[in-house]
Amino acid sequence: MPDHIHIFIGYNLNQLIPNLVEQIKTSSNKWIKDNRLSKFQFSWQKGYGCFTHSNSQIDSVVKYILNQEQHHKKIHSRRNI
Repeated sequence: MPDHIHIFIGYNLNQLIPNLVEQIKTSSNKWIKDNRLSKFQFSWQKGYGCFTHSNSQIDSVVKYILNQEQHHKKIHSRRNI
């Protein structure tokens, strides 16, 4: 999506989610800047959403993420009605 991303990640349960998100934002921000991937000043928004899942839900979560473009088109088309 042009204005947000979805990350499906497994992590160590002893690691705190806020610390994991901070590491992802910090390292990806540096990578984007170092590789000059944006002609604008890049920065992440302050907030984030985080959801957990069970092993039995992995396929459903992956399908949900892979279908985000279609999902957002449906939402936007409903708003324009």
